[in-house]
Amino acid sequence: MLTKQRTIRLVGYASGVAASDSGCAKGPLVMQSSPFMSELKEKGLNFQWDTVISPKDLLNQSPLSVITQESQDLAEAVSKIVQDNHFFTVIGGDHSAAIGTWSGAHAQVQHRGAMGLIWIDAHLDSHTPETSPTGNIHGMPLACLLGHGNPALTSILNDVPKLKPEHVCLIGVRSYEVGEEELLKKLNVRIYFMDEVDRRGLKEVMKEAIEIVNAGTVGFGITIDVDSVDPVDAPGTGVSEPGGIRAKELCDALSLISNDSRLIGAEIVEFDPHLDKGQKTEKLVADLLAAITLSSA
Repeated sequence: MLTKQRTIRLVGYASGVAASDSGCAKGPLVMQSSPFMSELKEKGLNFQWDTVISPKDLLNQSPLSVITQESQDLAEAVSKIVQDNHFFTVIGGDHSAAIGTWSGAHAQVQHRGAMGLIWIDAHLDSHTPETSPTGNIHGMPLACLLGHGNPALTSILNDVPKLKPEHVCLIGVRSYEVGEEELLKKLNVRIYFMDEVDRRGLKEVMKEAIEIVNAGTVGFGITIDVDSVDPVDAPGTGVSEPGGIRAKELCDALSLISNDSRLIGAEIVEFDPHLDKGQKTEKLVADLLAAITLSSA
């Protein structure tokens, strides 16, 4: 039997402007009418969609300008939810969502102390404009949150870094470039590459990650890129990488945080319905949401 743990306020980030393939913009729109979300309500999960952020005036603005405005809008939406003491989950869209999501959460917790973040992803997402081979901003959000990158994106809501390196860890990484790896190594951010996850087991890694993000912080968040999951279980994503975390393993490991009062909110991104097969990834998004917010009783 599943029991309700939290009422969730959902925010959609219906944008793929920062990605090479913009199909993930449809992700939150599909999830709004997904039968798998209806099943979650039947299992006792109480949620409501607060708002859906989408690009405005794409023809007359640069991608940077559009993403900056989206990040501002998303940050304000998340900030209000946290201010009202509700648990939130942002459904993307591309991973540039993280800039707005965690800037918004930070704005509400910074007066009490630092915030931690678990980043589950096949990629490091820590390029700056100088190191990125593509210029795609969905490869830059973690660097921005750490205070490195375009000032328009590092200063959403306020102009201080939203995260300290010692309060961040990445899990499941298996595809990256030299420039972003050098930045994170210089900052001494803890990275659990996929070979370590395979060797130690995801639950053991997750337990350690939870300790890291809670050391010296007042709470933590979790952001999950569905490309962290092996393409066998999550084909519906734009930059899939073989050899990833299996879906069941990830859902099982997330049970470690499902009752953690220190968890501020969550984010699930990069679901591209156009690339999905048999609604596997659509179901995964719902399963991840359930794993974070529901537990067995």
